[in-house]
Amino acid sequence: MVTERKHWFQTVFQIKGSVIPSVLGRTILCGLFGVVISVLFYLGQPVAMPTLASLIPNIVLGLLLVFRTNTAYERFWEGRKCWGTLINTVRNLARQLWLAIVVSTPEARAQKIVILRMLVAFCVATKLHLRQEAINEELSALLP
Repeated sequence: MVTERKHWFQTVFQIKGSVIPSVLGRTILCGLFGVVISVLFYLGQPVAMPTLASLIPNIVLGLLLVFRTNTAYERFWEGRKCWGTLINTVRNLARQLWLAIVVSTPEARAQKIVILRMLVAFCVATKLHLRQEAINEELSALLP
């Protein structure tokens, strides 16, 4: 698989596939809230909050974030296992086809190679579908 190498600076500011658009509004809102609290504190206004009132929501929020992270990792790992199973199955099928199909003519050998390339194309097409990408040169080169 050929991937495009990017400089780390380009990767940091890449918006496509990033969570930045989904959290940007909330982040700005929290930042503005912090600025308001800082200005009120600077002006001498009472902005104190009881310790217990902030401790309990923080613990609950922390637990919720941990469970959500674990759920996301479980989904990732399940997908990774399914992808690994697909790749191993295609490799085994390709190996069996290569050994089981006896070729007697150059045309039959060419047909056998086309079949094996179609197996690889299936994996590439699955990857492109899961990433919601269009057909690219990688897949086009494998198709007859």
